Amino acid sequence: MEEKESYPPYILELESKISMFFKTIKERHVHDASETSISMPQFFCMWILSKCGKQKMSELATNLALSYASATNLINRLSDSGFVNRYDDPDDRRVVMVELSKKGTEITDSIRKKHVDQMRDKCNLLNKEQIDTLLKGMDILINIISLEKNDNLN
Repeated sequence: MEEKESYPPYILELESKISMFFKTIKERHVHDASETSISMPQFFCMWILSKCGKQKMSELATNLALSYASATNLINRLSDSGFVNRYDDPDDRRVVMVELSKKGTEITDSIRKKHVDQMRDKCNLLNKEQIDTLLKGMDILINIISLEKNDNLN
């Protein structure tokens, strides 16, 4: 492809490695979800709730990149299984709030512990300099991905 030839090789390699990183993370999450009784979308929803805490249904739908109706269907299934609690906001009954139940928290905590233990085991194979380089590289990557037009790396 003629267009690719105009990019510096490191840009194409970076794009490839970022794609591989996200693919690897997704595969790990799919595997972990398959060990439970929940689907991947349900797992992702529970993961967001574990990180963000209780949310309005509309916020959750946005965070999941789903329509309100699709998010509602997803929450219905999780609620029926006892993984989330759904209730009306006492200040505005039109607003539906969603939070993890004790059962949902136990599952997400268990999976998070598994992830952290796996990461620790992998990082134990690295020396301090490699770990510092990895952390600095992740910081740089996060910064360049989140840059606005007028921002810089300082």
